[in-house]
Amino acid sequence: MLRTLFSATILGAALAGTGMAQAPDAGSALPSERALARGQELKFNSNADDIAKIGQLLEEFRQDIIRKDGYALRKLLLNPNVLFHAIDNQESVDRARRLDPQFDGIGPSALDGFVKLLATSKDKLEERFRNIEIRQDGDLGLVTFNYDFVINDKIHHSGLEHWQVRKIDGQWKILSVTWTKHAHN
Repeated sequence: MLRTLFSATILGAALAGTGMAQAPDAGSALPSERALARGQELKFNSNADDIAKIGQLLEEFRQDIIRKDGYALRKLLLNPNVLFHAIDNQESVDRARRLDPQFDGIGPSALDGFVKLLATSKDKLEERFRNIEIRQDGDLGLVTFNYDFVINDKIHHSGLEHWQVRKIDGQWKILSVTWTKHAHN
């Protein structure tokens, strides 16, 4: 009997410890973590007009690719130094580190290469967006979507793309573009 009670106490303590490890301590959790733990949604100071304008920015970007207009595409960016890069997998990062041990997994912007592709490619190019989610709070926005990059009507690669955008001088501009990339054969 005592052995059973002892085993039950140890099991109960282990289960309670597991529960504590999974749930943040209310005293040390950030306010946002406590709110999410209580089931509250994130709050955004957004409006339908700005959400629509961010959607228009996305469509302008897509049309600039179809028209192969790198100049127009660059005008959608806040500045020429925005983060514009695919997120490489660890294997690719490890290969790059053989040449540069300090490689951070991002490297230089891919913007210039993308604009050059638009200017020089003889192929029909298009980027298709699906499952678009736009979140906006004041002058900051986050756009997330699945994409397919299409060359001559065939999907070349696809993945998940994230944009940070900001409103400045009454216009929405792209702060950063990052994406995953999965090749199609």
